[in-house]
Amino acid sequence: MTDVWEQLVRYRYVKTLPGGGRLLLRPLSKEDKEGLVSLFARATKEDLEYFRSDASDRAVVESWVDNLDLKCVFPLVAVVDGKIVGDATLHFGERYHRHMAWVRIFLDRAYRRQGIGTLMLRCLIDIARRIGLQQLYAEIVTTQPQVIKAFEDLGFRHEVTLRDYFMTTEGETLDMAILVLRLVDHSGEF
Repeated sequence: MTDVWEQLVRYRYVKTLPGGGRLLLRPLSKEDKEGLVSLFARATKEDLEYFRSDASDRAVVESWVDNLDLKCVFPLVAVVDGKIVGDATLHFGERYHRHMAWVRIFLDRAYRRQGIGTLMLRCLIDIARRIGLQQLYAEIVTTQPQVIKAFEDLGFRHEVTLRDYFMTTEGETLDMAILVLRLVDHSGEF
């Protein structure tokens, strides 16, 4: 298992974007603190509302880098021409949830609709398979049907909708879709 983690620290995926820019997907490192802070500083108030933590707070984002532990949260960053433009994470379960992880993704608005988010999700799925995870979960508010479809296009299935699960800063409640990607099929087991 140690070999897998050593390989993942060096994980790299490179692609040339349609506009000619160079995209690099790789794990977040301690040297990325300013780049990650900058990514979330460019985020809109609307985008930031969907985060569990206050990503508009520099100290919160810095703590993600300062407390980096790839075996707890595996952050994959998208870098275009030296600038961090996206962050996708696997949040690993523990104990009886150790076979699963929760997926979260954020992409700079200027880099959306170019296939980068899909590529980041594909890489997270690849990483999850390499470390032997059995299930990936995503929580997406139902007011974002295009995001739900993007996950479904990669094999995630809508498992359940939790009514009034998410509350906006204005106090409006939204429904949350829970999507699951089963990496191991246990359907024939008894």
